[in-house]
Amino acid sequence: MFNSENANDVKVFISYSHKDERFRESLEEHLSILRRTGKIASWNDRKITAGADWAGQIDHNIEIADIILLLISSSFVSSSYCMDKELGVALDRQQAETATVIPIFVRPTDLEGAPFMALQGLPRDQRPVSLWEDEDTAWLQVAKGIRTAADEISARKKRLGVVAKPTPIHDVMNAYVDTLSLEYQLDAAITGMRTNLVDFDRMIDGLHRGTLVAVASRPSMGKTNFCLGIALTVAEDMPVVVFSTRTSEREVTERLLTISGKLNGGRLRRGRLLDDEWPALVGAVQRVSDSTMLLDDTVHLTLESLRERCIDAKSRFGALPLVVIDSVHYLEAENAGPDNALTIARSLKRLARELNCCILVTVQVGRALEQRPNKRPVQSDLQAWADFGDESDVLAFLYVDSLYNPDTRDIGTAEVIIARNRRGPMGPIRVAYDPPTGTFDNFTVAAAPD
Repeated sequence: MFNSENANDVKVFISYSHKDERFRESLEEHLSILRRTGKIASWNDRKITAGADWAGQIDHNIEIADIILLLISSSFVSSSYCMDKELGVALDRQQAETATVIPIFVRPTDLEGAPFMALQGLPRDQRPVSLWEDEDTAWLQVAKGIRTAADEISARKKRLGVVAKPTPIHDVMNAYVDTLSLEYQLDAAITGMRTNLVDFDRMIDGLHRGTLVAVASRPSMGKTNFCLGIALTVAEDMPVVVFSTRTSEREVTERLLTISGKLNGGRLRRGRLLDDEWPALVGAVQRVSDSTMLLDDTVHLTLESLRERCIDAKSRFGALPLVVIDSVHYLEAENAGPDNALTIARSLKRLARELNCCILVTVQVGRALEQRPNKRPVQSDLQAWADFGDESDVLAFLYVDSLYNPDTRDIGTAEVIIARNRRGPMGPIRVAYDPPTGTFDNFTVAAAPD
């Protein structure tokens, strides 16, 4: 077992062929300073004591390791146990983002098509240690690479508070009763963050921290503005980060101003506002400037980069109640394969819990519904992203009937269709919608068309 009493130590598992024993010993020697300073605790099968369950100890230690090192050689590749058993577990944990897998090339061999070749290995350029004129120089480069990975994992562990232990149920119950008592005293209509859309808030009980909320629609239904309007409401009192992966910072700014000032978006973009709209713009600029909001229009946004940026924002503000992502389709998940939607959804849910925030994302609905008489979207219309809907705590579809039926009596309104709701009922909600300004508001009978 790993010999470490510090929960923040990084556990390093070494997978190798016994024919590469000397390379394993050299690696351990060059990692000794990391062990002595408490940065890592390393394990290999030579640490199994006599009479112990050999296979059980290997299985246990590879499952709890933070870093899995693969000593790559012809002997490793020809070993059924290394390639089929240990490598399989390592790659599964890498994909699940529960461990970092690092191939270390020790002897030359044909590696074309090997499943670990997509991973960044050491030494750099995949030059095997045995081919270096001075092997110590190669091992120094390897040790530095492992130190960098260990430092990143150690910092992440400290942020996550991995020393947490299971909580006694009576403590959980006491905390719940205290929270319930506070909610009773506050006598609030909802317990989550308000969106300013009263009926929507009542249905979902507001936006709750630790949850994933998806807003989906066909193009031109206003899902980006719907989410930006919510972001503006929350940012009046609490920090919000908006990731706009498909539109520029300038366009997001224009949308925020049109929503805040109820301005005509086309005239604002051309600088042709009417005389009575200029004062509204001044007020909107002031309100948006005063809000606690960060904008990020990074084009290539990976899940890991998203996480790091959110952590930075939380460190800056002390808390990060809401994260908005427009759109989820532009997020990049490494090695996700056919389960891309499920990987992204679960990663976002983990991030929401880790940061204690609500993550609000926009999702595109497929065009298949255009062939139906009733074009209101359902979850199956998400197509490859249907798993995303399953993982979401709230899934809401936007539908504007006037885009399909110009003569409809529902001009000036939109439907918010709650298709999934872990906290309450499902069904449609009618809201007021003004396409020129891109604003959503509470629907009243007085606002209904004649």
